[in-house]
Amino acid sequence: KNITLVWVHGGGASRALFRPHASALARMGYTSILLDLPGHGTQVDKRLTLESCVGTVRYILNRRCGKVKEGKPSRIIYVGASLGAYIGFYILEKLNDRFAGAVLLNCGQNVGPDCGRKSKAGIWLLRKLSGNLTNKTSMGAMMSLLNRSNADYHIGECNFAGGMFFQQGSAWCDCMDTVAPADIIPTLDIPILFFNGSKDYRDSENKWLSRCRDYEKSSLKVFDGGNHFFCHDSRFVDDMLQHIDVFIQGIGLDILGQHRSTRHGREYRRRT
Repeated sequence: KNITLVWVHGGGASRALFRPHASALARMGYTSILLDLPGHGTQVDKRLTLESCVGTVRYILNRRCGKVKEGKPSRIIYVGASLGAYIGFYILEKLNDRFAGAVLLNCGQNVGPDCGRKSKAGIWLLRKLSGNLTNKTSMGAMMSLLNRSNADYHIGECNFAGGMFFQQGSAWCDCMDTVAPADIIPTLDIPILFFNGSKDYRDSENKWLSRCRDYEKSSLKVFDGGNHFFCHDSRFVDDMLQHIDVFIQGIGLDILGQHRSTRHGREYRRRT
């Protein structure tokens, strides 16, 4: 299909987080790039900031996909989860001409500068804990959360084999507290597919969707019974990957070398 998906992991994880998902999509004809954010994996010693994240994505795109050529449509889809989705809004704003669309997971809660008291309290708590807990203690807390969830899809390979990195938790908060999705989304001239679990915090998912500039090709899918780890819950993985495939077909650009899919926009925006 000559389409590349750039996967950006959540806070504390690494590029291993979506390796099985990328492998499954490879069998459907898609190419994937999995990267480590600053402060994680191979970049564990690099300071995490919004600009360092933009720099990382820009460098990898230029190296692996080449620089932007005038008149040539993008064949790249941004895929970000949790922290990778929240900073993804900023990355997409700064590198908007590099992407044909975006898939954003676990970002239905407004945690930006205009968020509510509950979100502000959550960010404050995360910042305080990250400054006082060791990486070992944070890893134990993450394992406890995973054990209480239904996450069972390559969970060891995705979350533990690649290592987990909590040393810059306060920097995550700085980034999320700075980004205002409601202001950025209307400036993005690309369709966006949002994924959330019904049991996750998500006070702004419909607002994010309504602000999409390319509303007709944008959509929201909520997985009933899923929590923050739904993308590693085998009950939902196949459906999630199918939605990604249909979403890309529905973009209707020349990137597919075929006619626009009939299953686009409004039809599969219905929440099931």
